[in-house]
Amino acid sequence: MTTRLSRRTLIGGLSAVGAATLVGCQVDTGQGPAPEAPGGAEITIPDFDTQLPTEDVTFRWCDSGDLKSVYEKAVLAAFTKKHANIKTDYQGSGWETVNQVVPLGIRNGSAPDVFAVPNNVPAATAVNEGWVQPLEEVIPDFETWRGYFPETAFVPGVHIFNDKIYSFPLSSDRRLTFMSFYDSANLAEAGYDDPVNQLKSWDDLHASLKKVVDAGKVGMIIGSDSLSGVVEMLAQSAGWRAVAGMDMAKGTYVYDAPQVMQAFEFLQKLVTDKLVVPGFLSLKIADGRAQMPAGKAGMIFNGPWDIPSWKRSAPDWKYAMGPVPSPDGNTDWVVPFAQTGGNNPWVYAKTKHPTVAGQLLNYMGSPDGQKMLVVLSEGNLVSLEQKYNDEADQPGLLDANAKSASDLAAKIMKAAPQAAIRNPEVAKVALLRKEVQPRWQDLMAGIFTGQIKGSPEQQFAEFGEKQQESLETAIEAARKEGADVSIEDWKFPNWDPAKDYTKADYDELG
Repeated sequence: MTTRLSRRTLIGGLSAVGAATLVGCQVDTGQGPAPEAPGGAEITIPDFDTQLPTEDVTFRWCDSGDLKSVYEKAVLAAFTKKHANIKTDYQGSGWETVNQVVPLGIRNGSAPDVFAVPNNVPAATAVNEGWVQPLEEVIPDFETWRGYFPETAFVPGVHIFNDKIYSFPLSSDRRLTFMSFYDSANLAEAGYDDPVNQLKSWDDLHASLKKVVDAGKVGMIIGSDSLSGVVEMLAQSAGWRAVAGMDMAKGTYVYDAPQVMQAFEFLQKLVTDKLVVPGFLSLKIADGRAQMPAGKAGMIFNGPWDIPSWKRSAPDWKYAMGPVPSPDGNTDWVVPFAQTGGNNPWVYAKTKHPTVAGQLLNYMGSPDGQKMLVVLSEGNLVSLEQKYNDEADQPGLLDANAKSASDLAAKIMKAAPQAAIRNPEVAKVALLRKEVQPRWQDLMAGIFTGQIKGSPEQQFAEFGEKQQESLETAIEAARKEGADVSIEDWKFPNWDPAKDYTKADYDELG
């Protein structure tokens, strides 16, 4: 789909010969006041039986902000409108703030009433150390509320600990991590008026980028932190069937699969042919995203969160968006993923206002709350439950590009099996597992710089072997601590990657 907008150039754009202007630039994080709800949509907080404070109080909410902040601020404002004595203080300033504010508040006994667990702290740690409390202790009419979600929405080790639910998926994570975004003017100049439909194969993409570079522009923007994700998506377009590197049918890591090697070799060719932004190994993809509207590059692989960012920062820039091309131009390929949900909120164990937290979270997980999540984000966030997305899909309520992105994700992303859903004891393995170093993206960067020797296939095979060893070592450690787990919990012989893996599929295995 193409946004029909006139184009402008932003100050501080991409250099056609390097990425120096990208490094250290300001990144739009999606902050700022929430816009008015489109189409006159309005949040209505229902009445609940639980007793709220009668004195003047301030309820604090802290998370990473970005897209969900628009919805959360609107819900908090509606709550204060209904209960004037309960003021709300929303802090959504990115993960660095969360990583500082929450642990400090825990130590001081003054953490926000609802918060996101820092992304450098395992959720199990927050539970085991008493940072948070079970939702059934605060959410009114909990069993009815739980029924609003799909049967597999709550995942052991993610939301469930010690048979209790501590958090929930505010939104779905059925969102493509990488799509193709093309600068319409630069591609048109290169002879591609409809790049989404003209650039379906890797050869098509290579040829188009060469023409863009020959015209004095940068070809593709990629960042050091997106290397592994881009290779993974390209490999999936080639038919790689893995989740976090694992073939879920066999319970083995397949980082050296032919499709992975094919994808990495294609990326190497783009780099060798100087069709990728120079200095990409020192570039963060968010900085590259922020500079795309400057009109100095042909395209970028990134996620749908770019859509609202560009809508705010560069409303006049015209771009086209679509799926990542595949080796042979086939558009009917699949992205298997672990459906664990996104934007999980947690209730502070020592909050002085548990009934406020409970009423807010009850609404956010309710049918109306989930529909309004989609409406207020203009379709950039979606619910796990498709019927709520369908109810929100009304004329004038959703952004056309966001809707196209979510429709594409719904088409090609398929929920894969998860060992933790099959056997909750698997959550204990995650606590004992050690991360393999270097990480996959660091391994790729090292290959590009020449610091890591040996063939990529050899390096990727060894990485997969280390991942397998890490998993099996953690399984053995968990078994010694009494966990009833085995490598068989990771094997799903009835997995069909072309379909969502459902509760019936889990039941089939027994």
